[in-house]
Amino acid sequence: MSEPRSDGGWTSPGPMNGTDTIFWRLSGSTFTRPHVTWAWLLDSTPDWGLFVRTCEHAVARLPRLTHRVTDSSLRTGPPSWAEDTDFRLSRHVHRMVLPAPAGLRELLDMVEWRVSADFDALHPPWEITLVEGYLTHRAAVILKWHHSLGDAVTIVAAVRRLMEGRPPAAPSATAPPPPRPTEPAPRSRVGMGLHRTLEAVGEVTTTALRGGVRALSRPGRVGEGMRSVGRAATQLLPPALPSPLLTHRSSAIHCGTVTVPLTELRAAGKAAGVSVTSAYVSAVLGAFHRYHDHHGLVRSTLPVLVPVSFRETHETGAGNLIAGVVIAGAIGDMPAQSRMVSVHAAVAEARGSVARGACTMVAGLGALMPEPVYRHVAPTLLRRIDVVVTSVPGLPESAKVAGSGVCHAVPWAPRGGAAANISMASHGDLCGIGTNLDPAAITDPQLFDRFLQDSFEETLRSVRRSAGSPPAHRPGPPRPDTSRSQDDG
Repeated sequence: MSEPRSDGGWTSPGPMNGTDTIFWRLSGSTFTRPHVTWAWLLDSTPDWGLFVRTCEHAVARLPRLTHRVTDSSLRTGPPSWAEDTDFRLSRHVHRMVLPAPAGLRELLDMVEWRVSADFDALHPPWEITLVEGYLTHRAAVILKWHHSLGDAVTIVAAVRRLMEGRPPAAPSATAPPPPRPTEPAPRSRVGMGLHRTLEAVGEVTTTALRGGVRALSRPGRVGEGMRSVGRAATQLLPPALPSPLLTHRSSAIHCGTVTVPLTELRAAGKAAGVSVTSAYVSAVLGAFHRYHDHHGLVRSTLPVLVPVSFRETHETGAGNLIAGVVIAGAIGDMPAQSRMVSVHAAVAEARGSVARGACTMVAGLGALMPEPVYRHVAPTLLRRIDVVVTSVPGLPESAKVAGSGVCHAVPWAPRGGAAANISMASHGDLCGIGTNLDPAAITDPQLFDRFLQDSFEETLRSVRRSAGSPPAHRPGPPRPDTSRSQDDG
């Protein structure tokens, strides 16, 4: 059997882009670790041998999964991806069994444990775990990767392509690995690091000079170009003050999940004249309204970060092509449809204020800052954001993992110093919503999870009422008994 062909953009080692570098630098603090985690709930337990061969197939198609991060001794400028000379699949592919009887809470405990564990910097920053014993005869897969490896859009796109093919039916003979370059000596690594940093400075400077030359040759665009960079820079300043209720931060993690029907959420957005994403963000803000109201605190807005993708359909390679827009999220007392309209207008205005080129330049400049700045300063700056709300593409309804069907999927994205990150991905007609809460900021995470579920019920209620149907039994996993949080270790 011939070797599977590598996916373009997942092959060559080389330096990170500015956004990838920023994510890698954020690893220095437990408050800002950029780990992305995905749970796929399966309808049966796959054969372990087939699961491993499926992972072998994926690694063969995506060689970047065999690359580790090499950094300069100066810890500034972009690190590079280089082949892991000691790559072993068994270091990244795991098998665990939950103690019986195991339900959703036990699975969430497993997710919290994996989210809180750091990656070994000497090896590729990803792992996948087959979790057996979930709901007796079913299983789950927990996929975790470092955000510097790629954004959710490209990771999901790669997984979708992998699921279209078939893994080898039997273990294939393993060819001896080709000779790989040895690690440079310590002195040469310093020199390489300095060279890499100067190269990055030169690249950013050259980009700026080229932009300046183009501006001088086309005076009509000078003002617009400067405004574009200025608008990107102003996104670093939150448009709303943080809530005093969500002041405290810790490295503790509380994971929960809520499931809502995609068709009803889309219909709710359509009834308000907004997108399904705006309806989703609005429901999240409705939960924060309830949480503040419960604690007797009246607030009209929260600083909310909403990631947006710059990725074109043909850009399928590894890495990050995203930016974050910050809005004043409406959490005042208002009807669900009014909140949807407010959110939609705020996101559209913020999204229109950033351009890919300007964000790329700002990220490139940020990548030049030394690692201690991210470790000591970034957590303080990023805590000025109260909540991150993420929406990413999902898997096709027919998706299978080693022959077992995926019946539900839930993502958990990193908080990045915020009090919470609420993430949503669709699978078939289900939206899996993962809550990554900081229990130091949201001191009653069980209550917040209930408020989030109630807020989605309110968002969908008008659609259900107009359709003449009673409140639907929530599909997917049961409401979690969210009773514990896991310290980041």
